[in-house]
Amino acid sequence: MMLDKEIDNLSKAEKEALLSKLRKRVDLFDRILVYLLNKRTKTTVQIGRVKISLNQPTYNPERERDVMQKIYSHNKGPLTEESLERIYERILDESRATQKSESPKLFSNDKDKK
Repeated sequence: MMLDKEIDNLSKAEKEALLSKLRKRVDLFDRILVYLLNKRTKTTVQIGRVKISLNQPTYNPERERDVMQKIYSHNKGPLTEESLERIYERILDESRATQKSESPKLFSNDKDKK
């Protein structure tokens, strides 16, 4: 990563080229994130189906706390734990919503859902 001082020493054309390069990098990360989020969600739908076959509730707050602790342990920054928590709350909410839409039967008898 370039330091602010190094960026300040670039010409306007070099800054514009750098901006373009960095945006392309972010675009790549976005494509990877979308791919991984979809893979994760497909897996959570399968988990929901297995839970129902085991007669387990689909919503497990203890498991979600464990997930968050693992996420925090992998965090090297610059995102804060609070930022990651907000992001993962949305991911977990969307995973549950997709489980529900993909397998309505999963939630019909689930008294412990969020």
